[in-house]
Amino acid sequence: MKNSCLIFAVFGVFLTLYFSVSNGTERTEPSKDDGGIKMDHYVHYEELTKLLKRLTDKYASISKLHSIGKSVQGRDLWAVQITDKINEVEPGEPMFKYVGNMHGNEAIGRQVLIYLIEYLLKNYKHQPRVTKLIDTTNIYIMPSMNPDGFEAASEGDCAGIQGRPNANGKDLNRNFPDQFNNWATYNIEHDAQPETRAIINWVRNSRFVLSANLHGGSLVASYPFDSNSVHIAQDVASPTPDNSVFRHLATVYATKHRTMSKGDPTCHEHFPGGITNGAKWYDVPGGMEDINYLLSNCFEITLELSCCKYPTANHLEQEWAKNKEALLSYIEETHNGVHGFVKDQNGKPILDAVVHVQGIKHNVTTAKNGDFWRLLVPGDYQVYACAKGHRCVMKKINVPKTGHVNVEFQLPVDENANPIEDLLLRMRRDLSNSFSPLTTSPMHYLTDSTLGYIPFSANDLKDVFSKWSKPLTFIHHNYDQMTTFLQNYAKGFPEITKLYTIGKSVEGRELWVLEISDNPGKHEPGEPEFKYVGNMHGNEVVGREMLLLLIKVLCVNYKSYPQIGAIVKNTRIHIMPSMNPDGYEQAIIGDDRAGRENVHNVDLNRDFPDRFDSDAEIRSKIRQPETLALIKWITSNPFVLSANLHGGSLVANYPYDNTPDGQVAYSKSPDDALFRELALTYSNAHPVMNHAKSCPGYSDEIFEKGITNGAKWYVVNGGMQDFNYLHSNCFEITVEMGCTKFPKADRLHSYWDAHKLPLILFMTQVHKGVRGFVMSDDGKLLKRAVITVSGINHMVYTADDGDYWRLLLPGTYNIMAAADGYDSEKKEIIVPHGLALVVNFTLKATKKKPTLSQILPHVVGKPHSDGQKEDVHTLQSTKQPITIKPQYIS
Repeated sequence: MKNSCLIFAVFGVFLTLYFSVSNGTERTEPSKDDGGIKMDHYVHYEELTKLLKRLTDKYASISKLHSIGKSVQGRDLWAVQITDKINEVEPGEPMFKYVGNMHGNEAIGRQVLIYLIEYLLKNYKHQPRVTKLIDTTNIYIMPSMNPDGFEAASEGDCAGIQGRPNANGKDLNRNFPDQFNNWATYNIEHDAQPETRAIINWVRNSRFVLSANLHGGSLVASYPFDSNSVHIAQDVASPTPDNSVFRHLATVYATKHRTMSKGDPTCHEHFPGGITNGAKWYDVPGGMEDINYLLSNCFEITLELSCCKYPTANHLEQEWAKNKEALLSYIEETHNGVHGFVKDQNGKPILDAVVHVQGIKHNVTTAKNGDFWRLLVPGDYQVYACAKGHRCVMKKINVPKTGHVNVEFQLPVDENANPIEDLLLRMRRDLSNSFSPLTTSPMHYLTDSTLGYIPFSANDLKDVFSKWSKPLTFIHHNYDQMTTFLQNYAKGFPEITKLYTIGKSVEGRELWVLEISDNPGKHEPGEPEFKYVGNMHGNEVVGREMLLLLIKVLCVNYKSYPQIGAIVKNTRIHIMPSMNPDGYEQAIIGDDRAGRENVHNVDLNRDFPDRFDSDAEIRSKIRQPETLALIKWITSNPFVLSANLHGGSLVANYPYDNTPDGQVAYSKSPDDALFRELALTYSNAHPVMNHAKSCPGYSDEIFEKGITNGAKWYVVNGGMQDFNYLHSNCFEITVEMGCTKFPKADRLHSYWDAHKLPLILFMTQVHKGVRGFVMSDDGKLLKRAVITVSGINHMVYTADDGDYWRLLLPGTYNIMAAADGYDSEKKEIIVPHGLALVVNFTLKATKKKPTLSQILPHVVGKPHSDGQKEDVHTLQSTKQPITIKPQYIS
């Protein structure tokens, strides 16, 4: 079993006693074809070695003994190969493997695989089913991956841990690279145990199609993924792109097993149908089944065969009887789906061609004979075959209910064809020295596995900027041109973009937003959301054009550069080039006034609800359609960070934008230090902004380090950046992009050169601070739970999936999660430099409903150091501006 902590000690003692005294109430008479297989004792390493050598010598025409490596203590990791033409690689014949005894004290899998080896060899040419399996499948069976651990384990120990790890004390099912944890840094030579390294190399160098890893300690067929992106301990499913296939495979084993699908009363856990997603059961970072799927063509599940890890030997016969049919049926699944060959136009096999199924982000590659096997459930599919230097070919296929279909692809030679990496996504990784993926080969970025590539400095992007595909055209886009531009990118990059509108302007123009994300159109739990808004003032156009250029470079370069790919993969980005398209149409190049307001002559950056407005003012004010659309958008999405791009100066401006008496003065928000750092991130990345030079005609406007508090510059009532902070989880700053509001087009290139770095680096700040999930103790994800930080009078709230993000500067904090009906939980954390710290909360239900003062004892009424009473940012004190109910505030 993957986690011994799941079995209670008392239950383990019960099982030990039960199996020790039981005489096998479920006695099973041996089948006729089992004759001669001794099932009266466990076979230890020395005896196993002699047995396997004897069997492979006796059945030399159909079997061969391989050692794929050695354990820490020098024992061979034996694998028996069984196939009809043992010395040949038969074109079109799939490879299958079973691996047992990964945890040394989980012994049933080891023993039934020994019996399976003997059963297959003895029944070849005698039993038609066995004969067909061996004639059509290249089968490998490894009874023990952890022979050292087995020798240290004790028979009859149902729930202990003695012998579980290898001889170095390492749990081998936590020793593989994890896609959500250490993928980018894992080094096979330094981080892998000898047994792990042997398996990785075996998987990489073979073309296995299907596999199972046999464990013990429960009774269930568990399928990938085994870990989730936020490493929540339980109840967070982590499906693969092939979830339907894996569920089918797990169901086959569970239903063919005599008791797995029904449950066993002696087990303390029961699973519907006898199957479970691994991560939903519990999080296993560094597991083996995931690495098979991510590194190779192989689909692997994990089989927990017995609630007692190491039952006494008198149970072996009945355990074999329970598993025999399932073991055979599972091997037969190797032949389902689509299989065939990929050849060139002259009929020559193509090695490493990519076979891609439309709509499934996981591909397989061909072996040296051009043969491939792609497991699929019955249905209709569009299957592509592509190879470098060849044109891709697509075929529509139907996988019948009988299980498989054969297909052959012939690819025309075309040296001018688009590189394969521009057409398809692969999930293979290079492991020659470490687990860093090759940027020169096709890849699919896997959620948090790419977080390590997110750039936080200019140096991180130096190589990217020198080589990436750069914009070549710098023009102004009117509304129709902008619409066409956005539609073209949405059509050209459908896998990462979605074009949507949040409303219409006064004159009926769409307020377009282009979303850029690896799963566009939906919020991924744990993934932060970011937005850029441009052209709020219709005559301030630099931000509008810079955002169109940003869209272009993100889309064109995300597959070629891990840094850009990591941003797209791990962030849900929303880009609104123009909030005021009507104003833009009235604006004139070089004119500082025309088109600033919307067509109702309303300055949209004075039209949002203000923190000092009375209830009557909030209720009575008629707001513009553009403002209302933004209000709904801001309060309906879990945005974390944002920037509003203006023009007419060169500075990064942060909240607050106004003061109680309307006088120009520094107006701190509770997150003033954080806002200053966010503004500095933009300013310092810009080549000129941080030099604090004034614009022509404004000699008195000198901004130290290129940043300013909004109200210290001038007072803005009803501004958008303050509304974001007060009415949502979103931290927004306002960036003045340059001294000229509507420059000539020939100056846009220089503006882009100046802003491309800060635009990207500001976006990546969304990945700093602290993030995580809030759950109840019964596994429910809690939405709208309150997250507070001691000493900072500002709350954020969990989104619909219980996920939260709290931007913070590096340092030590006390952070608390609270929700109605639950006891609050407080933790002391140290926020690091770089990527956000993951902190999850599990709240216990309480009969008492907490009051606001109990949830926020350190917030309510806390004075500033200057004696002013701080605003409390809750719905109770932050007035609701309109009838729209904010989704992410309480």
